[in-house]
Amino acid sequence: MTAFTSSSSTIHTQAAQPSSQEEETRRNSSNSLSDTKAEILTTSLHTDPTATLAADSTVDAIIHDKEKEELEMKGLGSNIENKSVTSGSPPITSTPRPKPGFWKQHLSIRPEFQGDPRVELSRFRKAVILCIVSQAGSLGGFSSTIYFPSLVQITADLNASQTAINASVSLFILFMGISPLVSSTLSDTFQVRRVLYIGFTLIFAIASLGGGYANSAGSLIAARVFQAVGSGGASILGAGTVADIYPPEEQGTSMGLMFLGQFLGPVLGPPLGGVLAKAFGWESTFYFMAIIAVIVIVELFFLLPETYRAPDRDVLKEMEEVKGYAAEGKDEKNASATRRIGGAFNPFQAVMLLKHPVVLLSSIELGFIFALMFSIETLAPVLFTNNYGLAEDQVGLTYLGAGAGSILGAILGGKLSDIALMRAKAKNGGEIVLEDRLSISMWVAGFLIVPFGSLLFGFGAEKHLSIAAPIVGFGIYNFGMAQVIAAGSAYLVNAIPGQGSSATAAANFLRMVLACIFSLIAQIIVDHVGYGNYGIIQAALNIICMGLFYIVKLRGAGMRETATRKEEASRK
Repeated sequence: MTAFTSSSSTIHTQAAQPSSQEEETRRNSSNSLSDTKAEILTTSLHTDPTATLAADSTVDAIIHDKEKEELEMKGLGSNIENKSVTSGSPPITSTPRPKPGFWKQHLSIRPEFQGDPRVELSRFRKAVILCIVSQAGSLGGFSSTIYFPSLVQITADLNASQTAINASVSLFILFMGISPLVSSTLSDTFQVRRVLYIGFTLIFAIASLGGGYANSAGSLIAARVFQAVGSGGASILGAGTVADIYPPEEQGTSMGLMFLGQFLGPVLGPPLGGVLAKAFGWESTFYFMAIIAVIVIVELFFLLPETYRAPDRDVLKEMEEVKGYAAEGKDEKNASATRRIGGAFNPFQAVMLLKHPVVLLSSIELGFIFALMFSIETLAPVLFTNNYGLAEDQVGLTYLGAGAGSILGAILGGKLSDIALMRAKAKNGGEIVLEDRLSISMWVAGFLIVPFGSLLFGFGAEKHLSIAAPIVGFGIYNFGMAQVIAAGSAYLVNAIPGQGSSATAAANFLRMVLACIFSLIAQIIVDHVGYGNYGIIQAALNIICMGLFYIVKLRGAGMRETATRKEEASRK
């Protein structure tokens, strides 16, 4: 990893060539540092060979101190602090790197970021970046449901069949799962994020504008497909950005806040869409999304830096070198990155990560818990219109309870996940084990809170109880779901080093495929078995999938190590 290179290698000298005595001194110092590196890595990897995120800062500090100590003992210590030597040769001065101009920096495909964004960015700048990527991520959620209250009006205006209108919903969800496979693979292959955010959001803006001018079911479906491509491609990059700019012990809270936009979109879209449709017609919902997308593009262009942080040198390869199994020298340091950039582009390589149990078992729970929530969203308009006699704009307001649950769950779940990780880190002597992030609060939410919300929604609707029963039940479900997704996503993005976006895209693909399926069959199931029994089905599925996820809690460390070894081997 780059941290192991000597800090003196960054000094651009203008002096004469060093004497043979100085060269001998530097060689002895380099050999001593290599021994120190091997000793540190051996100790760290012996303690936990799978904790790939824990050692960086500690190793950096020790290596730097050792380097300084060695050079000072040989009369060269001033070279570290003062960028000069006192050996009779002229002083060595550093040559500052020219900073690119504003427009050159912002128009560049990959504007260069100096240093580690986890360290160089202020907390305020990180908060701004988090807010922007959360907005970009919310576009898909808003557009997925903002026209739900207008479906009846759209069907009549376009003289479309119910099947065609349902297809506009289902295909949107399907392409929301496919598009991230492309954007995440592009991101991990070419090591960029910013230009992909802007490009995919631009596609969304154009498609939204086209949706407002749709005059047939076919043109509406086409606009919805490209809306999904644009919003899905941008939304998946958020998890990678969070991993770029935040250290592991802060990623739970940050991930929860980032996903907050994606949670709020589906539940706040209907009330907003109902108001817009009643005041200006259903076309206004598409124009509104186009305007919001343009605002997000401006924010992305001016306020978002390129944060892609190339993964540190793989710990498994370091372990092999320390043990003497590899002897390629320091040219191997960037071999993984070189192979990745030069490799063939395969948009479906992210899906292949589902072959690893650690990714598959995590994705199953994250997929089902979201898909079942989305099925409730599709059931709500019919339920509240037919059973409770609500008007178009009133139906939209029933989603506010779910929105409140999502907000509280995302904030609370992410924070509790970070606290659990930090406490475990303290007990482990400063070592981070990713499975410690899957805290007790997440299991309570998945095993108890989510099933209770399902049952309350189902039987509240079945027994025609107060309208508050299904609304509160939906809110409780989302409160639990947000906690599970916040902690689970923060875990998954770090499960396989260097493939955070791809692993997240694989999980998102499964999630959206399941959401597409349940959005099609939910009403059919309810018509046959009733809302109450569908609530039981939801509760049972959540409990089973949480049980599968618990296997990751117990065996995740070994699963991650195996997955990382296989991915390293596949790149050779």
